[in-house]
Amino acid sequence: PEWTVGAFVDGKLVADVRTVPMVRRINGGTMAFGAVGPVACLSAYRRQGHVARLLRFALETMRERGQVMSGLHTPHDALYARYGWERAEGRVRYQFYPKDVHLRHRGASGRIDQVTKDDWQRLDHIYQAHVAKRNGPFARNSVWWQLAVLAHFESPGDWKDNEIFVWSNPDGSDEGYVVYSHRPLPQDADWPRRVVNIRDFVALTGDAYLGLWQHMLTHDLAEHIIAYMPPDDPFPNQVHDPFRVQVSSGYGAMLRIVDVERAIALRPYAGDRSVSFTMRVLDHSAPWNEATWRIETADGRMQAKRTDADPDVELTANALAPIFTAFMTPEVAAGAGLLRVFRAEAVDEMAEAFRVLYPPYCHDSY
Repeated sequence: PEWTVGAFVDGKLVADVRTVPMVRRINGGTMAFGAVGPVACLSAYRRQGHVARLLRFALETMRERGQVMSGLHTPHDALYARYGWERAEGRVRYQFYPKDVHLRHRGASGRIDQVTKDDWQRLDHIYQAHVAKRNGPFARNSVWWQLAVLAHFESPGDWKDNEIFVWSNPDGSDEGYVVYSHRPLPQDADWPRRVVNIRDFVALTGDAYLGLWQHMLTHDLAEHIIAYMPPDDPFPNQVHDPFRVQVSSGYGAMLRIVDVERAIALRPYAGDRSVSFTMRVLDHSAPWNEATWRIETADGRMQAKRTDADPDVELTANALAPIFTAFMTPEVAAGAGLLRVFRAEAVDEMAEAFRVLYPPYCHDSY
């Protein structure tokens, strides 16, 4: 309940917005994050402004709690874009028949062991090493591991328990893991047909990466294997016939900056030179962000200070989120009319300020 805000009519709860407190990584640093979902409203009370008020109230609450960034998954982009959320991270989707796919290379021999949910700390050790410098992953705790990664807490009963496998090198050091589930398809043949969905795939070395994929390709009875992976994942280039793998690009969560000043202060600077510029942010749903900010970088850090100086660039909260995560470059934003430019050099300075070590990607849905 303390994560939820609600709208009441005559004492009756008619709509609510839940914000799960998480921690998101970027460039080796972390920032408190509000994972919004679900957002719900009874059908008789829709189109009356309840959700709009709750989303603004949720933003105020997140700011008070120091959750400087927020995200949500939705099929209704237009609704949440009105309040500053925007697509700001990507992913790729693979689908293939395992008997059709063969790896071009084999890594060094290793050992693959099946483990259980009780071994979540073993997985977390691998995961933490993998995400240390990444852009977008959550810092997971035991509850998230056991209820949101290793179990299907909101899925129909036709899913079996997750399968969990760890790959170790010959010295016995864990270097990767995969978590996946089986779902039966309608029976119309003599043999059972299943879809295998990869929930989590993490490898610290090339040998672990190849070893885990080799394990997945042993699922001969699967009709399809489906996986969502980071945008820079190289799997199709690792197989003999890449066209056997259906690859589609997609989006992760819609994101928004809740508190511009504190979010920028928490964002480690990955650029090669010090830069500074002024940035006007338009944000009617979070008015504390609506100002001209002087952005400066030094010694691996960034800072934003309010200023009365003329802006070098101007953008909305919607445009800021994908630039902040480097899902979109300032050059692209300017070329698409999402970034107004008053000083041409500021575009390059902005690109340097918002550099990242990896493209934005989060392993988790919420």
